[in-house]
Amino acid sequence: MIQRVFIILFSLLFVFSFAQNKQKHMKSPMNERVEINKNFKLISLNNRISKFPFSQATQVKIISYNLNFRGYHIPDPPKLDTASLKKYYENIKKPIVLSILMENNDNKGVQQSKVLTLSEISEVSNILYNTCGKYYLKNRMGNKCFFPRNAILFYDENNEIFAYLDICFECSGIEFFPEDISESIDTCEFIYPELENFFKSKGLITEYTQEK
Repeated sequence: MIQRVFIILFSLLFVFSFAQNKQKHMKSPMNERVEINKNFKLISLNNRISKFPFSQATQVKIISYNLNFRGYHIPDPPKLDTASLKKYYENIKKPIVLSILMENNDNKGVQQSKVLTLSEISEVSNILYNTCGKYYLKNRMGNKCFFPRNAILFYDENNEIFAYLDICFECSGIEFFPEDISESIDTCEFIYPELENFFKSKGLITEYTQEK
């Protein structure tokens, strides 16, 4: 009887061990799309900050905005005459467009902001320049939507915004201004969780927050 129990236990352990071993060697869809770039060399801090826009920035700031908007949906207006309808649309709360904020060079509508220290600039530049280059991606994920709530702003010596990275963590998308920033910063799906963790570690919210 005891011998039979040992045989059963041994059989179960063998099956469990085999299943675990098989699971370890199974390729996930992610692994099938990604290969490690063994030739990648980390870009040093000096080289990172010598690249535009860091090279021309006297201040780098991260912000949160549009936290109370689910998206660009504007509710259907009530039945009003033309004059009242125009006033309705003028007074309705609309999401911020970062390019307009940049033109006005003000913080109207920005809900959270933080000026980065030198060590924090080192952190974020390391994420931007040393994340995606570690991998060969056989194909890249397309963005399903783009409703940004966070951004990295670059200020010049006149305290004016001259460049930005507008980021949607919910959809995994970045919009660059000017667009040629994308030539030196590679984006892939791995960069978004790293950036989001960075924003959160500095106390900034990265997703929709319902107004109370």
